[in-house]
Amino acid sequence: MEEEEQYHTAAEGGDPFAMTCLAWLLQEREDFSGAEQWLRRASDGGYGEAMMRLGGLLKDRGEFAEAERWLRKAADLGHAGAAGAVGFMLQERDDLVGAQEWYRAAANRGDAFAMWKLGLLQQHRGCPQEGQQWLQRAADCAGDIQVQCEAIRDLALLARQRDDATEAERLLRKAVALVAETDEDHGKEAAALEADLLTLLASVLQERGESVEAETLYRRAAGAGNTAAMISLSEMMEHQERSAEAGEWLRRGSEAGDVRAMLLLASLLMEWGDFAEAEPWCRRAAEAGVPMAMDLLGRLLQRREDFAEAEQWYREAAESRVQSSMVRLAYLLEQRGALAEAQQWYAKAAAAGEDLAMVKAGALAEKQGDADDAERWYLQAARAGNVFGMFMVGRLASNRGDLEEAEMWLRRAAAAGSANAMAVLGLVLAVQGRVADGEQWCRKAVDAGEANALVDLKAVLEAQRGFGH
Repeated sequence: MEEEEQYHTAAEGGDPFAMTCLAWLLQEREDFSGAEQWLRRASDGGYGEAMMRLGGLLKDRGEFAEAERWLRKAADLGHAGAAGAVGFMLQERDDLVGAQEWYRAAANRGDAFAMWKLGLLQQHRGCPQEGQQWLQRAADCAGDIQVQCEAIRDLALLARQRDDATEAERLLRKAVALVAETDEDHGKEAAALEADLLTLLASVLQERGESVEAETLYRRAAGAGNTAAMISLSEMMEHQERSAEAGEWLRRGSEAGDVRAMLLLASLLMEWGDFAEAEPWCRRAAEAGVPMAMDLLGRLLQRREDFAEAEQWYREAAESRVQSSMVRLAYLLEQRGALAEAQQWYAKAAAAGEDLAMVKAGALAEKQGDADDAERWYLQAARAGNVFGMFMVGRLASNRGDLEEAEMWLRRAAAAGSANAMAVLGLVLAVQGRVADGEQWCRKAVDAGEANALVDLKAVLEAQRGFGH
């Protein structure tokens, strides 16, 4: 309080530095109105630091136009931090050219934040060498430990991308050590940054097989509230067959609001057969806009025969390009008789490379009596490696008497383990007079569990005894 009184006295006497310091103290206790009044007085007096802070305050409450005006004024007075802040505002509205210019101007004046952001921007714009140089300069700036560590972290990520795990580990350990030196005024920010760095370091160590230290670091980060560390811990526990603890870490991540943790928790609960508890977590992630959660929620709803809402969520996921949802949506549409729309979604999924959709489209076309379209879809599925598609192409070819084509596709399907294909291949061979080979394939089909193969085998044996003569 004594410090605040001293600033207040000096501010009343017209000292812009005191006004700005007093405003900072007021902001710390969330008296934003009082802080703004003093910042405006100092800014009106031409004090650049106050203009910079006033711009930040206005930006935080969404008054972007006025915020940018004050930041530009401060930058015109030579305030490097304000120039970097202008660059950041331009980048946020996708003016990357303008952002680059302002970042460069600020970086050339020694602003570490601008160096860091310019480095990332140049990486994004396809100038990796220059980008890494600016990141290195930011990492070497000792004035702002927060920015310095952010830059070191990004350099570590680049090292990891080029498979230099040793360099990535060195950089991350350096950053962790630096964060430990941060003063208490930045406690929350420093703790969050440290947890992020520990999580990255743990992942580097885990990839190298150093799982004991990795787990220790993940636990430190998770204890500080890092949800990515919680998810990684759950994966480690699952790998160690400690499923209960895996679920507990996912639950903690979910309760902290991490939608990925919610999705993973819902999936795990479904594996355990706890569908009732899985649904609310899945729904929260779906309502947060996670497409895979929408798909999973659709499956839960479909399971309990709530087809209308299941269709709704499948549609949202399908429109977000989840291929499995396209197929499931098409199936529900087909079941309720909306065949034209069903075929459209099968076609969209097929165009995205979903071979099951190709098969489903073929089956729907066949059901509607369009044999040519059915075979087109089955052939597409077969060429994509779908075994059932191969079988169907072979069956249709056999039906129209093209036994050579039929044999080729049936052999491929049979080699992939299709019992149906083995049985039909046996008949195709028998019809061509290759009864011994046909009988062999039918016996393989029987061994593979195809019940109808017994009937097919009888037909082959009758053909061997002169059936049809």
